[in-house]
This record gives sequence, C-alpha cells and structure tokens, in this order.
Amino acid sequence: METSIALGVMVSLIGCFVGLTGWLAKREKRIWTDGKWQGNVDAKLDNILGIKQDVDNLQKTVNEHGNRLKAVEKDVSNVHYRINKLKERRIE
Repeated sequence: METSIALGVMVSLIGCFVGLTGWLAKREKRIWTDGKWQGNVDAKLDNILGIKQDVDNLQKTVNEHGNRLKAVEKDVSNVHYRINKLKERRIE
C-alpha cells in the first residue's frame, strides 16, 4: 500500500511539474507575442505622428505661400494701376 501511495504522490508531482512547465511556456509565448504586437503598434503610431508633423509643416508652408501670393497680387494691382495712369497721360 505504501508503494502505491508513494507512486501516486510521485505521479501527482510529475503531473504538477509538467502542468507548470506548460503553463510557463504558454505564458512566455503570450508575453513575446504581446510584446511583438505592441512594438508594431508603437511603430505605426510613430509613423502616423511623423506624417502628421509633415502635414503640419506643409500646411505652414502653404499658408506662407498664400500670404506671399496675396502680397504679389497687391503689388501687381498697383503696377497695373500705375500703367493705366501712364497710358491716360500719354493719350492726353
């Protein structure tokens, strides 16, 4: 009887170690997979933030060009006005 109890205890302990080993292996795999996924998400977010910064810089450049274009249009308008005035003087 003692042999069967000892054998039962030994089988139980081996089963516990096998179960624990399987659980730890699965846990490590899950942690590795989660880390890989998190790394991919972080890389994508960094890419999105970089694109957003590029878009913001382009928007500033477009706004600056718009302001410069308005100034040029105003100057051209003044030149046309002066040319028309000179034409009127020549005709008279």
